[in-house]
Amino acid sequence: EEEEEEEEEEEEEGDYTQADLNKLKVGDLKAIAANKGLSNVGTKAALIARILAGENEKEEVKEEKPKPAPAPKKEKKAAASSSSSSSSSSSSSGGGGPKPDRELSGRDNYIVWKELAVKLNQTNLGGGDNNNKYYILQMLKKGNTFHVWTRWGRVGESGQNKMLGPYHDEDAAFAAFKKKFKDKTSNHWENKHNFKKVKGKYQLVETEDGDGGDDDSPLGRLSKAQIEKGQEVLAQIDVAIKNKRPRGVLEELSSTFFSLIPTNFGRARPPPILTEEVLHSKEELLKFYLRMGFEDMEEEEGLSPISGVMEREVPKTLKNAAQMLCAGSEITNCVTKGADLRNKNAGSPAKSMSADLYASILLYTSNAIYRDLNSSLRSENRNAVRRYYDYLRLLFEAMNSLPKKNVTLWRGISVDLYDQYKVGDTITWWGVSSCTSDESVARNFMNGCGGNCSLLIVDTKTATDISEITFYSNEKESLLAPGTQLKVLKSERKGKVSEIRLEEVGRCVG
Repeated sequence: EEEEEEEEEEEEEGDYTQADLNKLKVGDLKAIAANKGLSNVGTKAALIARILAGENEKEEVKEEKPKPAPAPKKEKKAAASSSSSSSSSSSSSGGGGPKPDRELSGRDNYIVWKELAVKLNQTNLGGGDNNNKYYILQMLKKGNTFHVWTRWGRVGESGQNKMLGPYHDEDAAFAAFKKKFKDKTSNHWENKHNFKKVKGKYQLVETEDGDGGDDDSPLGRLSKAQIEKGQEVLAQIDVAIKNKRPRGVLEELSSTFFSLIPTNFGRARPPPILTEEVLHSKEELLKFYLRMGFEDMEEEEGLSPISGVMEREVPKTLKNAAQMLCAGSEITNCVTKGADLRNKNAGSPAKSMSADLYASILLYTSNAIYRDLNSSLRSENRNAVRRYYDYLRLLFEAMNSLPKKNVTLWRGISVDLYDQYKVGDTITWWGVSSCTSDESVARNFMNGCGGNCSLLIVDTKTATDISEITFYSNEKESLLAPGTQLKVLKSERKGKVSEIRLEEVGRCVG
């Protein structure tokens, strides 16, 4: 049974706003400081800052002022000239620094002040715990006032938030920011570069600047250094598994890993890493993060979304190619059926096909990945497609092993393509494109659409007949590989149906 847990902000009785304190005399401020156990020596401004921050001057920590804002970079000529009107203060929204949190209402009116923004995370699995929570802390400026923004909750959820301030004094806001950081981590801000995780407190998480936040990386794109810290913990887990250490040790190490690498488990208790199979999946996930986020992208300008796929080594198994794309059970089912198809020599391949090659086609037809795969391919965004490269390499190998068909195929589409497909134009289909050799299948699909639609008649040269391989053999399905180029020969409207004839004229890959 899952444990419901939420981070709670601490509220001290007698909390004061800066406006409250400004109205008081020095003697009153000294009394308040003394009651809070703070030093009551100093000027009025110093006393107010100390009370708001709740910090004692006697802490043996060297004071550190926020680092100066970097000089703004010159915009490229192509950039809008209005950039010159941006604030002279350090701002993230106009550059590469951290942005105000996405859940902050009216965030365009704020800037992150001098890059004072951190993301924290904490996962606890020991003793049946179910903690998997984050904490976001930012020092902001709006006009002439300063603010400290906090947001906290379960990883993957918007959570709760609170804005401290306004502060009319930068030092007071910075002191409040530092106090909150120390409360949550038991580390002094001045020592953040030598951060030490304290049991029961938050872990500091380094991310690349920007909003970020998806299922794979819910607090944003992790920095290379952060990913490498996660890899170090996985190496420790590997040793622990091989040495058959107690479950409690593995739960503790798993807590450390998930604190470093935020992972969205919903409300379910995060599962500890107890087996080599699970360990391997996490290792591959971090390798994928590094491939996705830290390769040199400059030389890739102008390349197609799948350029370079065929130069990759063919993955030995479907598991190696797709374990980060879908559930392991989907892969197992496909490989099991693939072994049966291999024994039958299904599809009469031109060269021998392994169970995993058959399985790569089955995985596509099983509907486990095709929607996201084709959406990524059609976006023509290499970053979006990158996670599929290993799978695509295996799929291309499987399709190239089967006979190429010079046949006419049909495809029913639930949208009207008449205005997009002009006679004489050459269209590139970046998705894995399913067609049928049975015209009635395509027409029956269109009849069920209800509105305007299109019937594509495709004269192909490299179609791959998978009618003996797909889970849906009654559809007489054939595939066209990503990057297939088609010339529009004829286009006409017949009532609600646009009939468009296409001729295959090339392929970008393979």
